[in-house]
Amino acid sequence: MTPERWAQIRQIFDGALERKQQDREAYLRVMCAGDEHLLREVESLMASHQESEDFLSTPAADLNFLALDVSSAAVPRVPRVGPYQLEKRIGRGGMGSVWLASRTDQAYQKKVAVKMVKRGMDSAEILRRFRMERQVLARLEHPNIARLIDGGSTADGLPYLVMEYIEGTPIDQYCETLQSTVSERLNLFRSVCAAVQYAHSNLVVHRDIKAGNILVTAEGVPKLLDFGIAKLMDTDLSPSMAADTRPEMRPMTLEYASPEQVRGEPITTASDVYSLGVLLYRLLTGRFPFAGADMRSRMAMQQAICEKEPPRPSSVVLSGGDSSIPQATQKIEVAQEESRDKARRRLQRKLAGDLDVIIVKALRKDPARRYVSAEQFSEDVRRYLEGKPVKARGDSLGYRAMKFVQRNRAAVAATGIVLALLLASVAWLGLTARRAQRQVAAARERELALEPALIRAYDRLGDLYQASDASHASAEYRQAVETAREFLLAHPERIELRRDLAWAEMNLGDLEPREAPPLYADAVAQFEQFAKSNPSDAALQKDLMLAVRRLGFVQYSAGELTAALTSFTRACSLAEALPESSDRAACNFEMGEVLAATNAMDAAVPKLQKAVDLYREMAGSSERNVIREGTREAFEQALEEVAAKAPEGLKKEMTAELERMKR
Repeated sequence: MTPERWAQIRQIFDGALERKQQDREAYLRVMCAGDEHLLREVESLMASHQESEDFLSTPAADLNFLALDVSSAAVPRVPRVGPYQLEKRIGRGGMGSVWLASRTDQAYQKKVAVKMVKRGMDSAEILRRFRMERQVLARLEHPNIARLIDGGSTADGLPYLVMEYIEGTPIDQYCETLQSTVSERLNLFRSVCAAVQYAHSNLVVHRDIKAGNILVTAEGVPKLLDFGIAKLMDTDLSPSMAADTRPEMRPMTLEYASPEQVRGEPITTASDVYSLGVLLYRLLTGRFPFAGADMRSRMAMQQAICEKEPPRPSSVVLSGGDSSIPQATQKIEVAQEESRDKARRRLQRKLAGDLDVIIVKALRKDPARRYVSAEQFSEDVRRYLEGKPVKARGDSLGYRAMKFVQRNRAAVAATGIVLALLLASVAWLGLTARRAQRQVAAARERELALEPALIRAYDRLGDLYQASDASHASAEYRQAVETAREFLLAHPERIELRRDLAWAEMNLGDLEPREAPPLYADAVAQFEQFAKSNPSDAALQKDLMLAVRRLGFVQYSAGELTAALTSFTRACSLAEALPESSDRAACNFEMGEVLAATNAMDAAVPKLQKAVDLYREMAGSSERNVIREGTREAFEQALEEVAAKAPEGLKKEMTAELERMKR
């Protein structure tokens, strides 16, 4: 059996266990979609699971006990794992179970949750993944993440985790039970975002964010659980963990999975941002983004996730029958005597606008178009709650004015009476101004149609930039950027001008560092758009690589290490396809420096060593000197030594690179 086939069987098996007994047959029929062999494999695994619930059975005398049931009030024979007494099972999955337990050595009195691998599922692959989960949890300490307390192995080598016992309810059920308002759900969601952002800052991608993995305590505190399929962002540099995170295994919960997870592509923090978007969609509508009647098979669901745009949340609450929207969701901030349809319309008005835009941005197919981080996602939710303009909507004057009015209704109403009198007296001025604006717009359209003049402007800008006339060049570039953007908006078919616009934005960013981040980011987007029609243009690929590197530099300088790591990782990937060794050397050095700044030296060392080796080759040295000390400073010193002996051009390039990353 191939790893891919086993991963598919295991995922369907886990999903069946999460459902009630009477719902499993229909679930298996849908997920197997006519594949009789797949159905038999899953049913066989289900039968084995039901026949032998005693996943800890072993010849060792102290672990040979009867199978426990969740509802068991008493245990005929008390089992122990290390110093912990297992009391009852509180959860189970395809690979093992979770047990409520307490210590037996009198060190302290505390209820804990013990997670163990089931006997018969202890393959090398599963044991590696289990140990990786233990490593991931050991590096996380956050109030909204279930804490690792202890860990060990049984006498025959089965590993187990001892975790903080969370007595809570899945987040969606919690909101349903309390009939939480939209604001309450959003504030709860922001706490989840904080936990995910903390994991990302520690270079951990969860990869299985879903309602069932977020328990809310009686005090209203959400706890993120189950890092069993988490991915360390630096594991591609760690051979011992490569098997745990390779794309073809594709461990995931399909309803919450991002397009790149479904396609088996490399997973980044953007995938968790997508899953958070699905979670918020479900909390506010009671449905998944792709829960339509045509989703009758696993293949159809995968195709929808990868190719179809999800309906806006506000449109979902008005569609379908009464069962489409849970009762508690319909009653959000609604009087009990209101009809069901009126409740739906009230909720639809609340979701329409900013909340629609926020969720849709998180669910973009292209990871680069989603929120950059969970923190940025949470920040837009905060701005919505405070009545401020959200970043996902842009920054138009009319929109900002609308949000100001919403926040200051009383003051605006009083001022409006005075303004109405003034506006009446100057109405004719407004009419004259609108006529003038139409005339200006018509003239502007004619000006933008003069494409040759626009191209000549780019040529003149190049001369200004080379002449180092910084103040004059900055003003000219700013005008050119604005003109080019307007021109492309009116003439999107002139895609070749995107390359000129991208370079103008990059040069303006060089001249105006404070404005650089959005300029570099848009330059990357322009190069990407142009590259779609010229996929084999090596020079264009290098332009894109340079733009991504510049974006990485400003992120690194601003202390946004996770974002910078993402940018330099992509730059490295682009550089590997280019012929110039200098590009590969610089990208490896930059990525290694960012990893070192995050204290991930195990991941940084291979990158820094590769950069040193490439620069030595370019300097004409055949010697390969492995840096034994393995510190950031040691590699920087090694590069300085290579630069000192390098030809003048290479020496200048290396010196500039070292100075840039040391700032």
